[in-house]
Amino acid sequence: MSRLRALRAWCAAGAMLSAAFPAGAYHERADAGFDYYVLSLSWAPSFCQLHPDDKEECGRRRGFVVHGLWPQYAGGGGPSHCGSAEPIDPETVERVKSAMPDERLIRHEWVVHGTCSGLSAHDYFVSMLQAVGRLSIPEEFDGQAPRRLTAGQVVSAFVKANPSLSPRSFAVRCHGPRLEEVRICLSRELEPLTCGADVHTQCRTGPLEIDAAP
Repeated sequence: MSRLRALRAWCAAGAMLSAAFPAGAYHERADAGFDYYVLSLSWAPSFCQLHPDDKEECGRRRGFVVHGLWPQYAGGGGPSHCGSAEPIDPETVERVKSAMPDERLIRHEWVVHGTCSGLSAHDYFVSMLQAVGRLSIPEEFDGQAPRRLTAGQVVSAFVKANPSLSPRSFAVRCHGPRLEEVRICLSRELEPLTCGADVHTQCRTGPLEIDAAP
């Protein structure tokens, strides 16, 4: 699946979930008083180099996939495991797979992070898909050939493709020389904002290896 088709699938899934579970259902749970979200997107080709047996994640043609939407505190860190986790209905799970293909990860993210959002399971994943659906993936990540970019160039590419972002609302994570993940800091209303103290780029100096999608 091309990056453009994947992004359209994310948007469509978010719209369908939003229609099924309207905004009036929000805030059914007590939240943990968090300040903002971190939207984490993993670069699947790098993940699959390290986890070749993960069939759910790596058996498909993918670039960026959602790793999570995490409530965070401005001063650092974030809440986790905030009370009992209601079941996620199968329809929601299937639609979320358009952005997060591993069902185990979907359930894990709900238990660990989603329960701290103040939202029902349905609405938490609606928010996740809406956040992704607002993003444009830079053209640098739409091809099949491997690339070499510095962390700063990765940030610049995302900011150019998304004028509402600034470098201060974005962080890059790496595993050795490989691009591993990008993190985007969002308000509770899913608007870009400056990241907290502990969300920052962690990569080596110099060009990174950005593996091509299979």
